[in-house]
Amino acid sequence: MPKLLFSEFGSSNKDTWKKQAEKELKENYTDATSWEISHNLSVDSYYTAKDTDNERTKELQDCQKKNPGWQNIPVIQFDTPWSVNVRIKSSLESGANAVVLDLEENDLMKSELSKTLHAVKLCETPIYFKTSINTEDLVEEISRQAGCDLKGGIYNDPLANWMRTGIGFPEIPDSLYLTLNRTKMMREFRPLMIESHVYHNAGADLVQELAFLLASTVHYLDIFTDAGISPLQALNCFFYSVSIGPNYLTEIAKLRALRFLYRKISRAYQVPDTQCEIFVHAQTSSFYNAVQSPHTNIIRSASEAMSAVIGGCDGITVQAFDHSFLQTSEFSKRIAGNISPLLAYESYFDRVADPAAGSYQLEIMSQNIADAAWDLFLVTEEKGGLIRCFEEGFIHAEIEKSWQKKVTALNNGKNITGTNDYKSDNKSTHLPQNTDFKNNILNSQTLPVRNLSELLL
Repeated sequence: MPKLLFSEFGSSNKDTWKKQAEKELKENYTDATSWEISHNLSVDSYYTAKDTDNERTKELQDCQKKNPGWQNIPVIQFDTPWSVNVRIKSSLESGANAVVLDLEENDLMKSELSKTLHAVKLCETPIYFKTSINTEDLVEEISRQAGCDLKGGIYNDPLANWMRTGIGFPEIPDSLYLTLNRTKMMREFRPLMIESHVYHNAGADLVQELAFLLASTVHYLDIFTDAGISPLQALNCFFYSVSIGPNYLTEIAKLRALRFLYRKISRAYQVPDTQCEIFVHAQTSSFYNAVQSPHTNIIRSASEAMSAVIGGCDGITVQAFDHSFLQTSEFSKRIAGNISPLLAYESYFDRVADPAAGSYQLEIMSQNIADAAWDLFLVTEEKGGLIRCFEEGFIHAEIEKSWQKKVTALNNGKNITGTNDYKSDNKSTHLPQNTDFKNNILNSQTLPVRNLSELLL
């Protein structure tokens, strides 16, 4: 009979672990046995096979990504067509698989677009255009170069932009309907982004991020189907863009929970599982970035990126360590661009589709997060949906609770590397130029952009 792996070690159960933990941790045992990851949602520090529900675990695993690997997607700011063209090619030669082209408010002329994308094979290279201007004209022009093989998408969420700026009412522009119809045969081009950044950067916890992301999804699906667009076409036209924070295990579980929740939504609209496939773009967080010791953000971003790829993202943007408060340097952009290839080629995470599968801790955590997010989503729907909840202050109030908990934890000594722990004693010149992060949002018509470091300046 073959010898079992690690047979020299005796079997143990949860009670054995508990006794050993009590012996070694002593007075710290209670604090170490569980932690709160969201309002009224805590998880144990240790689980065994007996804690798992095999049927639910299989259901969760069936929703996860089936093909290993992900796109490395740096952001390139538009300035002049030829310089951007050089940077796109350089990024692709240096490990990028795709690009977010940040056009901001630039409405490119046809000649400028041709120069910007000169010799870039749009049928091979996914380009995500960050713009809200004339998306129909943009798609028409670039599709001439790639036909129905266009890849990438439009990096824009009109609903999130309204929440962030308060400009305009969140009615879908006619150009978006036309863009959806123009790209309906392009299975690898997604003309609508649905983002969690607007909630994350206001201070939301991960359950709120997922719940309001679902509410955004349902809002878009309802207005598209009312306009005669099928749920199948609508689901295949958008992609998610999600912020990833530094809480390593919970962020892994957050992405796995998102895939499970997406499946619940698609089934509610009676779309077969095999006919719609979620695309999850992950982006390292700005919310936790250290201001006075910005180089610690390099390690933080690496940890966040690792959570994203283990959690099953389809694409990742690692932001430069100084992106939120400086003009990024070539050095900071190069370091950010190297993190994804490092995880692929030296850590081999691109060889496994779902690296987290089988971890009792992560399976149970993913299920609990999904359940809590679904409950909050249902509350949002019962109150009239995302728009009404935003206009009546429900979303503001929920996020404010989470923000205040983060403020309290930081003031009570919670360690955040580079923010209140291992930070430079020197006054930094890397101070942000944006707004007051300590503002209360309960009476605001928009969601603020915040950063925990600002509390200690």
